[in-house]
Amino acid sequence: MDLSRPSLSVVLPVYNEERNVAAMAARLAEIAGAFGSYEILFVDDCSTDRSLTEIKVLAGRDRRIRFVAFTRNFGHQAALRAGLRYARGDAVVLMDCDFEHPPELIPAMIAEWRRGAKIVVTERTTAPRQLSFLKSVSSRLFYRLLDAIGDVRIEPGSADFLLLDRTAVDTINGFETREIFLRGLVRWLGYPLAKLTFTQGTRQEGESKFTLRRMIDFALMGIIAHSVKPLRIAIHLSLIFAAIGVLLLIYSIASFLWSGHTVAGWTSVMSAIALLGAGQFLVLGIIGEYIGRLLGESRKWPVYLVAETEESNRVVNAGAGRGTARAAGA
Repeated sequence: MDLSRPSLSVVLPVYNEERNVAAMAARLAEIAGAFGSYEILFVDDCSTDRSLTEIKVLAGRDRRIRFVAFTRNFGHQAALRAGLRYARGDAVVLMDCDFEHPPELIPAMIAEWRRGAKIVVTERTTAPRQLSFLKSVSSRLFYRLLDAIGDVRIEPGSADFLLLDRTAVDTINGFETREIFLRGLVRWLGYPLAKLTFTQGTRQEGESKFTLRRMIDFALMGIIAHSVKPLRIAIHLSLIFAAIGVLLLIYSIASFLWSGHTVAGWTSVMSAIALLGAGQFLVLGIIGEYIGRLLGESRKWPVYLVAETEESNRVVNAGAGRGTARAAGA
């Protein structure tokens, strides 16, 4: 078996999944073993539990299990990018480690790849009871908004459960942009694409790490990465509020000249200040969000920092073993 270039790589971002990694590795070994050479690549996003320890034990038993460990928590999208950078397979599957992305769909994804698809995307068909009300509503609103103002069409229920051909992987790895919205980017590339649907699986152990704050950050990144329309909306809003301000000014002058009340206009002035102030803050907020992203890009900071991998860990262990042997010989 040529481990330097496996046919299939499965990339799994991990954050506090110590009770899921072994079960997932065993399940993937059963499925991937039918497709020739494979590797399972865990990307540990600086877990605070024993996830990395469990992964190291698995990697020590099976050289087809590899890992990349971050120096700190860089987030799910950074873990996916690291997985794409370190994966060596001709086809690379990205999926979560909590069994919500069913491994049983991988054979169908590989079948589509063998038919010529360079990218296989998935769409979740989840029963309402499986998602919280907040997540269900926010997800629908996000995809509707992105569909209205985005540059690419992303189906509701889309997930980072993907298969990418080596050509697509190398293309994505060539992007120098720090923040990439992977679900949109794979559709933007234009390679032959196939779509599959899946029913969301049930988390085996632990709790979801996708908090409300992470959902908001993810949504903002998706919108900003694939649309400049909010900037144009800001221009339109500024013109609308300017027009309203002019109308209020005309009303104030007319009220002063013909109403007969010398104190008239205070309400109009306050209304104009409130409206224009709200418009200015809204426009500045939109522009500021884009400027903040530009600042992040101009710094050229790395997307993630790697603390260790299975290869560096084996080198350290081998060195320690030789040192022990020398000490025993002495």
